[in-house]
Amino acid sequence: MQYPQLLFISDCYKYTHAAMYPNNVDEVYSLLYCRKPRLPLESLNGHIVAFGMRQAINKLQSLYDEFIQWDRKKLEEGLRLLYADFMKLNPNDTSYKFLIDKWLTLPKVMPITFKAIPEGTFVANNTPIISMHCAESKHCWFVNFIETYLNSMLWKTCFVATQAAIFKRIEYDCLGYYLDESFNFHDFSARGMNGIMDCYNSGVGHVLFFSGTDSIMALQNVYENYGGNVSMLGSIPASEHSVMCLGGQANELHTFKHIMQQFPNDMVSIVADTWNLWDIIESLKRDKDAYNLISSRLKPIVLRPDSGDPFLILTGDENSQDSRAKKGVIRLVNEYFGFDKVRIIYGDAISTERAQKIYEWCKQNGYNPTEFLCLGVGSYAYNSGIRDDVGLVTKMTWAKIGGKPTHLIKNPITGNEKMSLSGQVSLDKDTREVTQFLDSTPENDLLNTDLALPNFKSIREYVKKEFLRAINHKG
Repeated sequence: MQYPQLLFISDCYKYTHAAMYPNNVDEVYSLLYCRKPRLPLESLNGHIVAFGMRQAINKLQSLYDEFIQWDRKKLEEGLRLLYADFMKLNPNDTSYKFLIDKWLTLPKVMPITFKAIPEGTFVANNTPIISMHCAESKHCWFVNFIETYLNSMLWKTCFVATQAAIFKRIEYDCLGYYLDESFNFHDFSARGMNGIMDCYNSGVGHVLFFSGTDSIMALQNVYENYGGNVSMLGSIPASEHSVMCLGGQANELHTFKHIMQQFPNDMVSIVADTWNLWDIIESLKRDKDAYNLISSRLKPIVLRPDSGDPFLILTGDENSQDSRAKKGVIRLVNEYFGFDKVRIIYGDAISTERAQKIYEWCKQNGYNPTEFLCLGVGSYAYNSGIRDDVGLVTKMTWAKIGGKPTHLIKNPITGNEKMSLSGQVSLDKDTREVTQFLDSTPENDLLNTDLALPNFKSIREYVKKEFLRAINHKG
């Protein structure tokens, strides 16, 4: 028997908290915020990128609306599965009946007022991202029940967006300005993520900063939720090792020619390391027909080495016995063809550290990598994190108990780094200062109740401003 998804979105221990609350809780207020992120964020001055809040809240609203429509008897069956069969509570106990009643008396309208900061805001430590307030005593338990859902839906998207921002800083430092439509870092992570919906949710984090992605799921998300205009995003035709293997090693050069002829007017990427990377580059130069196909094209081909140490393959391995490997792909391509005819993409094991090292080498050797080099970012960078890397936590920080407003705080003596914010909180739009212990909401609060999804163009414009604000932040 299938039951509404809302019943299955939290950690088990959350399901019994309503019975543990004091009887005189009138209102509660919780914050989802950034607490001591563990990513190396020096290049972003300690900021993470907050993104996906409205989509997560809107999906939660859909789950709630679905739940409300279910037949009471079916709900009772589902609740019995959870509380009696799974948690082994006695259906005759008062606490069991109390908890079941909490679910069955939820109102038609979700009893929580959400506020969220704008999508793509760069936030520092102890900065609120979402606030949740319930002013209905009977339903206060539901606020922290949804903690698991919101944290799990948000952290990965924020992680990918923050990693992408670090890649953007590498590009920015190279150019000296913010490139609006950039294909210098390309998302190849989909196959290494945790399922298609993970790609759908988190892949948008990359395209906040870059236009190049192979994640069709991210494209779908932008199209369905952020205005439908995906003209600023894109990719190109590209081969893979199976394509090259089907032609056979002896015919690798022929396969290169065939692919170029199939896409005469388009940029096309061709994988080059299926067998001997250095030999095929040499063959493309020495074979007259292949060289003419390359030199006569209006748009360049993109050569893709795809295995080995990215830095050594691209920049040269001085310990190699092969003079071509000693030069590296960048120097060989420039010498043999010129970057106007052949560009390079490397998409294996690229991290922010390796990207930084490659860019620094290019600068030291007189190359501008943004003119010829695309680094493909895979799950090595985008699926390597955990929630603590972006520091997302949810804590109840205020309540009205017996008619008395009360500031709540978690402050364990065994782990002071986990001390929570306290009270109702605001985030100043201009100074980005966090104010705690509020009695009323100030006018200049960045947290707001507008949960409509903005169009993607406006998000990218806002993200650009936030990026520049964050990297120039002196606090």
